[in-house]
Amino acid sequence: MASSRSPFQTLPMFIVYKVIEYLEGRRRTSFNADIDEHNETKSVLTPLLSVSEHWRMAALDSICDNCKFDFDAKRESVEVTYPAWPADFSYPRFRKNHLVKRVVVVATLWADLYVGKFCEVIAKPQYESLMFSSATTLVLHLSNSAVNSSRSSSCDYSCNDLSAWCLFFLTKSRNIVREGSTITEGSTASRLISGGLYVFSKRNDSPISFNLSAVSGLTSITQGPNISCAPFAKLAYLNASTLKALGLRLANKTEWTNVIYGGTTASASYTSLASLTLAISGISYSIIWAAIKDIAPFPVLLTLDISGGYPFDDDLLFRGNGGTMKSLRIPFSAIARNALDRFGVLKRSGVTRMTRVCIDEVTDLDKEYMTRRTDVPIKQQVHHMLEVALALRLWNDTTAFGIFCAVHAAPSTAVLRCLEFGNVRVYTDSIIQFISVIPSLVSLTCIVCGLGPTIESIAARDRPSRLCSKYVPLSKNFRKLGIPYTADTSAEQATYAAMFFVILCPNFTLLDISPKLRDPFSREVAWAAFNCPFEAYADSLRRLIYRK
Repeated sequence: MASSRSPFQTLPMFIVYKVIEYLEGRRRTSFNADIDEHNETKSVLTPLLSVSEHWRMAALDSICDNCKFDFDAKRESVEVTYPAWPADFSYPRFRKNHLVKRVVVVATLWADLYVGKFCEVIAKPQYESLMFSSATTLVLHLSNSAVNSSRSSSCDYSCNDLSAWCLFFLTKSRNIVREGSTITEGSTASRLISGGLYVFSKRNDSPISFNLSAVSGLTSITQGPNISCAPFAKLAYLNASTLKALGLRLANKTEWTNVIYGGTTASASYTSLASLTLAISGISYSIIWAAIKDIAPFPVLLTLDISGGYPFDDDLLFRGNGGTMKSLRIPFSAIARNALDRFGVLKRSGVTRMTRVCIDEVTDLDKEYMTRRTDVPIKQQVHHMLEVALALRLWNDTTAFGIFCAVHAAPSTAVLRCLEFGNVRVYTDSIIQFISVIPSLVSLTCIVCGLGPTIESIAARDRPSRLCSKYVPLSKNFRKLGIPYTADTSAEQATYAAMFFVILCPNFTLLDISPKLRDPFSREVAWAAFNCPFEAYADSLRRLIYRK
């Protein structure tokens, strides 16, 4: 045993990683540069490429000895950030382990081996009183890993009595919970997920399907992308009385029916459900809302978050939910046929007891005004929206933002705090006017997408000194400025768009310059923003973020 391990004890760690990655049938790009820069190591690497399973395990053990931990007692969490988990927990960093509430394992390689090893170790009696005795949440990030089919699933291990168990399926090949696998009553897996369950996958070829019908007492269920809804709908029905949060992706009416009836004739009673998040397609909002109102009792529902779907014509949305609902996010398309004057009904009916309303994806507003007949002036309709909506997102509409900018005075009861817009022609004077008349606005997000003439192209021609002389700073108590950029955005466009807002509203405390969702991170944009003198124009700026 000693002789078989000695070669790995003398090799650089990145070589050991390359050996294992070869044996596992994959490569990691982050180590390719190291190999290219150390040509002399190729002669060392070549003889090791066909080593046996015994050598493979020896290399894995050597990686265990080079594991890194991040532990912050103030945040009451511990995070494993390297791909291995050691066999020995006698590390000084865990002196305050009794404070740990949240354990995060980031397994970037060989997830089945190390997650299983982690579960085995903390389940041992000698560690139950010593390690993580107060832990209530375990989160596993399993990324870029393939599961060896000869090994047992990580769900076969026991992790004490944790109240939340999150499985992140990021593998593109086999999965930790394999298709068709079943979790039975009384198994260790059913105890693991006794508190909450969150499952998603990056697989696009086929959805993952598995049976969780035996699990009871869940308080939180979230279905992520590329996961079949069927087991979650059934699971939600079986745990209706204990659920506090539910997130589902519904593709048809049948799936929603299963949430309500569970394949039976008796409707569920979601007596504890406070938060409901639905991503729907091909379903009318009236079907969803009718169930919430009249079929399955949701007596304590506080938050409703809906995306997708198509509009309905009745006033179900504006009836409220017995007065309990406090937060609502819904696409503009859900109420487009009733138009903005419906907000007047919302206000008069007393549903404005809601403390958060987000109107999402406001599009084709000009077309709606052209085709709708109403006696309510446009200005009054916009005022109704500002009186109710805490957040607005304006997308793909060249007229919507102009309508808001045409309002010369906002109502004194305006509550709008967050505005997000993109892919629209926004002229500098119009946005200054809009920001000026909304005193409650504290967060602004502008997608920089290269359309013109837009604020970013205007700002790109005006250097900071010219901007300062051209625009008078507004006395606004802003907190956050977001400048997401798209793949076709230049560094100059993004940075000078940000500079324009910083000069216009110097009270921002947080500036976030990051790529828009699914767009690549631009080092050029980040570098240009890093060298832009934001702090010279915004004394209150405390945080600057570039997020990959």
